[in-house]
Amino acid sequence: MKAKQWFNLHAWAGLFVGVLLLVTCVSGTLATLSHEIEYLSDAKFRAIYSHSPTNFAAIEQTIAARYPGSQIIHVLRHKQAYLATEVSLKHNDAFLFVYLDGATGKWLGEGPWLRVSRFLRNWHMNLSLGWTGKLLVTSLAILLLLLVITSPLVYRQWWRYFFKKPSSLSLKNRSNWADWHKLLGLWSYWFIVVMALTGLWYLVEHGLQTAKVPHYVAPPAALKNMPQQSGRPISLGDVVNHAEAAFPSLQVRGVRYPSNVSKAIEVQGDNNDILLRLRANKVYLQPVTGSVLGVQKGQDLTLLHRIKDTADPLHFGNFAGLETKLIWAVFGALMSFICGAGLVMNWLRVKRKQPSLLKWFGVSGVALSALLIYSLAITWFSIQQRTVPAELIAPVL
Repeated sequence: MKAKQWFNLHAWAGLFVGVLLLVTCVSGTLATLSHEIEYLSDAKFRAIYSHSPTNFAAIEQTIAARYPGSQIIHVLRHKQAYLATEVSLKHNDAFLFVYLDGATGKWLGEGPWLRVSRFLRNWHMNLSLGWTGKLLVTSLAILLLLLVITSPLVYRQWWRYFFKKPSSLSLKNRSNWADWHKLLGLWSYWFIVVMALTGLWYLVEHGLQTAKVPHYVAPPAALKNMPQQSGRPISLGDVVNHAEAAFPSLQVRGVRYPSNVSKAIEVQGDNNDILLRLRANKVYLQPVTGSVLGVQKGQDLTLLHRIKDTADPLHFGNFAGLETKLIWAVFGALMSFICGAGLVMNWLRVKRKQPSLLKWFGVSGVALSALLIYSLAITWFSIQQRTVPAELIAPVL
């Protein structure tokens, strides 16, 4: 292909679903720092003693004293210890988020399922449109790969633009927008490649899930023949003690009680692995006796399983402290600007031949914008409430 043909392909790829790509970049950037946005918005999201170990027994005692008759669904202490520990609670047959200081168990506040982090995650993940929305969003990875491949072919001797001073930005001057588009695109190229590859995995994963092809570690065989025990499920503190005895190097950050008697308690944590999400390391426990049914270690994962547990931390930069999340957010903002600049450049390029902005945007652009507005409304209303399990195998506090 000639340079002109590569340019036309590059321009088409950027315009065809440019609005959707822009919205996905913006929502993803905000989602990266969504918990930090909550942290700044309300004191209940802020831990007090961020450098101390998690006191799960104290957390359970606080919940029992403040919410008698409730049951714990899930406990999570974030990787960023400055964030409050979250407890998902079944209280009066309704869902409730409770926020506590992980080190002391001190109550910090409560809230519903609807919150900034949940809203942004749902909208970014699938526009709250289920299977179709997930397909739309993940398919953008193909577009990104197309842009990544064509960019060096469009801009010959592209390396010369790394330190070229761009012109002052003018809303009506296409060449000025092009200068910034090239400069920021070059410096963000590595990030765009990461987003394209992780997005491509999400697309593959969506296909595997749709086809019901197993692609993750199977639960331990002991779960299939788990002995059913009557009695009170073990306490949160005992859960953690049993898990740490079975997996001494596990730094427990999450506990999930099962929704029926055929499932196990899952204890999740870190094990000094690099680029693995929380569920990569876990211990399965029998809910009543606390007997160990299985141990999964991130270091033992196969390549396919490791890719699955690496995609999220790499996509959102949530694999270290605040520093990596800020780096991801900055480059996410640059990527959003690049998308927006590409749309402006395309409009300015065809403005003389097609002076109508609406005609340039086209039927597909209008339809896509309407879809995005609809998805915003659906996201808002769909996460107003969350149902709780009818049966929960957890202690009644």
